[in-house]
Order: sequence, then C-alpha cells, then structure tokens
Amino acid sequence: MSNLNQQIKQQAAELGFVACGITAATPAQSYPHYRRWLEQGYHATMQWLGREAAAAKRADVREVLPGAKSVVCVAMHYRTQEPWDEATQGKVARYARGDDYHDFMTQRLRQLLGWIQEQTPCSGRVYVDTGPILERELAQRAGLGWIGKNTMLLSREFGSYVLLGEILLDIELAADRPHLEQYCGSCTRCLDACPTNAFAAPYVLDANKCISFHTIENRETPPKELRVQFGNWVFGCDICQEVCPWNNKSQAHSAEPGLWTRDAAPTLLETLMMPQEEFSRRFKGSPLKRPKRRGMRRNALTVLKNRKRHLS
Repeated sequence: MSNLNQQIKQQAAELGFVACGITAATPAQSYPHYRRWLEQGYHATMQWLGREAAAAKRADVREVLPGAKSVVCVAMHYRTQEPWDEATQGKVARYARGDDYHDFMTQRLRQLLGWIQEQTPCSGRVYVDTGPILERELAQRAGLGWIGKNTMLLSREFGSYVLLGEILLDIELAADRPHLEQYCGSCTRCLDACPTNAFAAPYVLDANKCISFHTIENRETPPKELRVQFGNWVFGCDICQEVCPWNNKSQAHSAEPGLWTRDAAPTLLETLMMPQEEFSRRFKGSPLKRPKRRGMRRNALTVLKNRKRHLS
C-alpha cells in the first residue's frame, strides 16, 4: 500500500492541503485526558462534548466507522496577508475572515475519498472539525505536528495556523511516523499572553474563560469581569497564536482563495444595527454566522463598550 499512500498524499496536495499523513485507526491515547477535562467542567456550556454516545466514539474511531483501519489526516494553511480593518470591524480570528472552511474542506475531502475509492474498494467517512473524534491527536500520530501548550497543533513549517480534516477508511494503509518531538521547550508565551487566564495549566484550556468560546459558542452574556478583557475581539481570538515563536518564524502564507478576506465585511456599527434579513445575506457562507445575529450584536456592543472604557 506504500504506493497508494504516496498517491493519496499527491492527490491531497493537488486539492490544496499543505500536509497529509496516515495513522492507524486505533483507540485514542489522549481519551483519559479528555475525560478529566470534561469532569473539571472545562467544556463550559458545550454539553454536546460530554454526551456519552459521542464520548465513546472519541475513545475509538472504530465506533464512528465500524471496521475502520486507517485515518488519512490533512491540514490546510490559513494565514493570509489579506487586510482587515480592526478599527472599524473589530478583531476577527484569521480563519473566519473568508468563507467557512467546513464547507470547502469537506467538499475536497469527499473528492479525495472518491478518488481513493476509485483506486480500491473501501468505505470511508469524512470529518472537518465537527465529528466525535480527537483530531489533534490523530494529526500528531499521522506526523503532521505536535500539540502545543495552548492545545493547538503546531508545525515547524506552518506554525499553528492550520485547519484539520480526516478521512476514516476501512482499508489498511501503512502508517506514517508519529510526530514524537516537542518543540515548545520551556516557552510559556501562549499561556502568559491570555488576558482572561483561560489556561488552567499547560495543555489544559478552560473554555469558561476563553474569548473564543464566549464570542462564538456562548449564547448568554459573559461575566463583566471577562468582557472587559475581550478588548477588540468581536469573533474568536488569536492571541495565544500571535505570540507563538513558531508562528512568528513561519513565513508561509495561505494560497487558498476561500480563506482570503471577504469583500465588504460589515463594520461594528453595521453589525450592531443590522436587521435579520441583511444579517442572513451578509454572513451567508461565513463562519461569522455561527453566533447568530444576537451573538454578533452582543459581541460588537462589548467591543464598543471596551473602547469607550479605554478612552475614559
């Protein structure tokens, strides 16, 4: 199967993925860590993460695809040089400034799966950041990088600005060498830079304090003592990535047009005043639709209040 492995990686590259690796579909080694994370309540109000049926699948991908033997892991680089006007639009996580990566990455992984099935009979299942699997462990086992202290997958070439996807297959492929090396050393810049102290410890993120959680997934109003630390972040947060030496060393930029900044992105004031019909139209196909109109208006108001507080 080694020849097929190389062909899969070539096809992945032609589809725009900057890295591709293969690992065996075996039980997740980090599952006990994940269970402890849930028991500590660090998943905040994201109750779907703790559902027992999904938890069993995270423990073993063979519960997701019965008979699974291999996992093809891919990465897409998303750091671009496209401009973003933070003064009028607030700060938005880099991955969310273009089209929703779930849509086009899923489509391309399905293309890759279709190509594999043309080469050899098999069943497969595609995931992009939505299925009940521990994808960062799979990516590390497939040799794509190591998991940093901020819980992100890190690559020496691309830093942490990578989006991950997987194909579960019921055929046996030769597994790549896992990325066993850790290159974070004694550095704690990502942990120290977090304004809300969201890291309970290295490799442990407390979503209850995370700006990304509160501006994307949280449907309620965050506590005031946290909101005042959000600064200009209107959607997501990149602070722990911005200070990472590996991101600062990397000179790579994404060539993926779908991730480039969208034209005519709304300003904070436009977001605050936007009626539902216009919100649905302006944010169609964008990650920014995730918090819904109510959440984005709340986030815009938080940023504007933080600016006023800073000036007073």
